Amino acid sequence: MQIFLAKQNEGLAKSEWKITCELFAHYAPEENPVEAIWFQLKSLLRRFYRFGKLFKIINLLFQLFAKYNMHQFS
Repeated sequence: MQIFLAKQNEGLAKSEWKITCELFAHYAPEENPVEAIWFQLKSLLRRFYRFGKLFKIINLLFQLFAKYNMHQFS
């Protein structure tokens, strides 16, 4: 990626770059609220991992989580 960006922006001042790449935090719910929902869902699945040996059960847990709005926004 760095090589590609260097070729695209070659010889230009930073303010004139054609393409820029911004790095975001690994887990940043303030930038993307869906991150918080996924985190809560993964936590729920980890708590019930012994029951989740089959995809069918994981899918059911996911549907219940979504249907009953079990997620909480901070």
